[in-house]
Amino acid sequence: MASNIKALVFDLSGVLLKWDRHSITVLSPTQFLTIMNSTTWYDLDRGTITVKEACKSFGVMLGVEPSVIENALEEAQLSLAINAPLVQIIHDLKALSPDLEFHVMSNISREHYQMVQKLDLPWSIFKYIFVSGVECMRKPDLCFFRHAIRQIGFDPSQVVMIDDRVENICAARSLGMYGLLVDDEQSRGGTTLLNLLCDPLPRAEAYLKNHAREHHCVVEGRESIIIKDNFAQLMIWELTGDENLIYLKWPSGKLFGTEAKNSMKGQMNGNIKSSTSSDVKSGLWNYFYEEPATSRNFPPDADTTSTAYLSLPPQYLSQVADVELVLDAMATNVDSDGIMQTYFASDRPRTTPEVCCNILRLFYRFGHGSDPRIRKTEEWVVSCLKNNACLNGGRYYSTPESFLYFVARLYTECIPSRLANDLDVVKDRLEERLNVPTNPLSLALRILACQLVGISEKLYRKDFGILLSLQDRDGGWPAGHFCCMGRTDARIGNRGLTAALTASIIRRERSLTKLL
Repeated sequence: MASNIKALVFDLSGVLLKWDRHSITVLSPTQFLTIMNSTTWYDLDRGTITVKEACKSFGVMLGVEPSVIENALEEAQLSLAINAPLVQIIHDLKALSPDLEFHVMSNISREHYQMVQKLDLPWSIFKYIFVSGVECMRKPDLCFFRHAIRQIGFDPSQVVMIDDRVENICAARSLGMYGLLVDDEQSRGGTTLLNLLCDPLPRAEAYLKNHAREHHCVVEGRESIIIKDNFAQLMIWELTGDENLIYLKWPSGKLFGTEAKNSMKGQMNGNIKSSTSSDVKSGLWNYFYEEPATSRNFPPDADTTSTAYLSLPPQYLSQVADVELVLDAMATNVDSDGIMQTYFASDRPRTTPEVCCNILRLFYRFGHGSDPRIRKTEEWVVSCLKNNACLNGGRYYSTPESFLYFVARLYTECIPSRLANDLDVVKDRLEERLNVPTNPLSLALRILACQLVGISEKLYRKDFGILLSLQDRDGGWPAGHFCCMGRTDARIGNRGLTAALTASIIRRERSLTKLL
């Protein structure tokens, strides 16, 4: 819980309550907006006139009978419904922090407030209810906010105003309150408020554990299509160090991790009983956990293989082939330019900058950074970095952040070396990407890459704040995307990977803060 926040102030209509504008049948939308934005409506809000008196004035204004206005207001009133997700968040916050105060501050006439009180809101939770028709003041009048702040008794900086009108938020902020504008599904449902008040790290860790071995990849825009792969699982393992979160299919065909719970929904991408190919005495890994529906006998690849050897704890390395065999297979699997290739298959001649980063990292991890056979690959990665070759992503990776993240990992792996000196330009490339809009997974890759290479937190602070604000109600993050299917260009993301990246970022940030 954010320690400095002591009170929350909620608006009624548009926040705690929802109303259906289309429910009004006796007036046009333009007519209803006209009366709502009139000085007569403001007088009604302040309680200086009654509803009957206001309807007479509105009737003259629109050239209709007052009874028509009364019917319109009744239709609006009858359409009111409780914002159940936000109310549940209020209950959750009260349970988490019993000392946190809850209040209501609303522009509403006395008569309409009496009707609203019949709705099943948790009225007993609210310490003060500031009704404009009772207080004879309305938002955004500063006097109304000052009155509320005096009654609540806390410093304005310790009070959050939750409202759906930007002018009200502006007024609240002008007096030092924290303003939270309700203008999208995340804020309407209370997720934005939850993210403001609750520590994101325990929620992220709980999400990862609650969905253990269910952190499947999904296709962007077609989230019902589930892809079970080894690659994202290995990345999660490296980031968390927790083998209980993931599942794998070893090159030998052995399955690691229990089968996912029976809550999986959606279309699976292949057949677990079918086999994907491996070689080099079962040391070459396949991207897919199960055979993809689009291609039989999918070959092993250097990307997943490198990531596996980089992610596996020492006690597991004995279960796969000696890394020397794998390194030799990679070093001899080159194209006509001498660059190490992505697939261990002659019918898939591919070179990929991101994959080359992971291959090179493997060579340096196991003490083979001086191997002359990797020089052409090193030169190509450096050239791609310096010339921004991956600015639009690539065949297998959908964003430039994927390349920059893997470069950052390689940079930290090979320090000190000539290659590290050449890769130092990654700092410039990352700074160029700061504050550029992207998807959540890509944003997490960007920020963690910044941390890895030592970029100042001040520079990526805005991106970090945006990433934290995207945390979902269940503690995870949207899947986003970071890689893609070369044949179809379908972009692939993973909620678990985004959560694991963000949790790692938060831990690093807090460790750095302690050091300072």
